[in-house]
Amino acid sequence: MDRALLTTGSEFIDFGYELDLNLAVQLIKKSGAARVGLQAPEGLKRATPIVAARIAEETGAEVIISGDPCFGACDVDTRLSGEVDLMLHLGHAGIGEEPEKVIFLEARMNEDLRGVVEKAIGELKSKRVGVATTVQHVHKLDGALEVLAEHGIEGLLGSASGRIKYPGQVLGCCYASAKALDVDEYLFIGTGQFHPLGIALATGKRVLAADPVTCEILEIDPDPMLRRRFAAISRAADAKSFAVLVSKKPGQKRMELARRMMALGEARGREMFLVYLDNIEPDRLLNLGARAAVSTACPRVALDDAAKYRIPVLTPPEFEVLVGKREWEDYLFDEIDDIKTARRNLKQAP
Repeated sequence: MDRALLTTGSEFIDFGYELDLNLAVQLIKKSGAARVGLQAPEGLKRATPIVAARIAEETGAEVIISGDPCFGACDVDTRLSGEVDLMLHLGHAGIGEEPEKVIFLEARMNEDLRGVVEKAIGELKSKRVGVATTVQHVHKLDGALEVLAEHGIEGLLGSASGRIKYPGQVLGCCYASAKALDVDEYLFIGTGQFHPLGIALATGKRVLAADPVTCEILEIDPDPMLRRRFAAISRAADAKSFAVLVSKKPGQKRMELARRMMALGEARGREMFLVYLDNIEPDRLLNLGARAAVSTACPRVALDDAAKYRIPVLTPPEFEVLVGKREWEDYLFDEIDDIKTARRNLKQAP
């Protein structure tokens, strides 16, 4: 396995991940693919020319790089996949039964989790803890569980199912593996705060985040996010016109949910209109003249990027709060966990 990634001439570029490029080359040769597509998230985009050169050199295949943004395994470039014999999607784990020609080449980080878990021990309050991480660290979870056990703490991993490929894995749009556990608190091991915040919002339980890169330990406080979401709902309260956003991305497309939001809004006297789009950007919403929006795409559109938009963008459960179908006290974190929907959309995408 190559440290991501590779030498090119005398230059070595380290992107902090490992990708099994040898496996990719073997699969390409075995399939006889003459034209290969290459897709990567923004954090690995600069690696794609190096990967393309390696593949072309070792297989003789023509390699076409997807230059569009990529936000996850839900965001397969279906147009490019239709132009090539084989598609390599770098970085993510698959979310289900994708088209056979799409191969997910997972990116792994080799940071040892034992040290940061050892540091987190003193902050844990329970002897029974749910443990979660992203695909980049799932191969190291056994070591984390061993450290917990050495301190008399039972670490539990949620089962793989639906969109979740590995035990203990969570996605930005799906926390089913964490929610299935009967625990009082969670230890998230990984970088960034979105995933542990998602666990806190989805479960209502205490979440401790342990970053194996910086070795920082942080207790997640969901209250600031909840306050921002309440403010977004309040801002949208006077809006008479709502755009209901439906994503073209095969793993995010929730048309049935969008239609339910349409009917719900219309029944409450709101002007509702469906908008079908790929990347959701502030200017596109303004040009439509909408005073507010309900996004049925990735939950992170509304939660992560709220500051980008001049109009309030709500998740479907938040829109339910706005129209009185749901109480604020029953706030629900929006998740995409219907594997059948994702599977169908990937097969039917143009």
